Amino acid sequence: MSREDWEIIIADVPDQEEPEAEVYYKNEQWVGISMEFPNTFTVKFCNKDEGNYWEFTYDEAMEILQEAKNRLAKLQRTPEEQAEYEARQKELANFNPTPEKTAEYERKMEEQRKKYYG
Repeated sequence: MSREDWEIIIADVPDQEEPEAEVYYKNEQWVGISMEFPNTFTVKFCNKDEGNYWEFTYDEAMEILQEAKNRLAKLQRTPEEQAEYEARQKELANFNPTPEKTAEYERKMEEQRKKYYG
């Protein structure tokens, strides 16, 4: 994704009194931002499959996007954590428990189910 893929056009929209900032990605409209009332922005995410859009207040949309970004950022691994994770995945790929270990695991799980669920 490069900056050249994006385009912002300030457009007059027929059903609005004020202009709208239309944001295009690779020549497809992605979002429109308008300000019908002073200091009250509205964002419309385009739904090209159905030919309509979802409309939210700008602040609400940005708040949700920021929350999603923050929650995702918390899941990012450091390089050391990523190396540990990959090593663990390799170990698990070769995991082949014996019938005895499987039976012991099932027994413990059954105990937990009885303990918590009766």
